[in-house]
Amino acid sequence: MPLFSRRGDPMLDQIARDTFALFPNCHRCGQRVARFEDADVRVLVQRIVHRGPCPVAGAADDAFEDMQPPAGTEHRPA
Repeated sequence: MPLFSRRGDPMLDQIARDTFALFPNCHRCGQRVARFEDADVRVLVQRIVHRGPCPVAGAADDAFEDMQPPAGTEHRPA
C-alpha cells in the first residue's frame, strides 16, 4: 500500500516526526528546518526538505553542484 494513502496513520506520523528529530537539516540546501510543520519528510529515504522553495535562492543549485564529481573525473565504461 502506498504511503500517501496512509496520511492519517498515527504510526506513520510518529515515524515522520522521529525522522525529523534525527535529520532536521534540509537535504537540498543544508539549512535547518525550523519546525516539523515546515518540513516535507520523505520517510522511505529518511530525507527532510523544506516545503516549497528553500529560503536562500540558489541554495539547492549550489548543493547539487557540490554533489557532482570534479570535471574530467566522470566514470566512463570501457
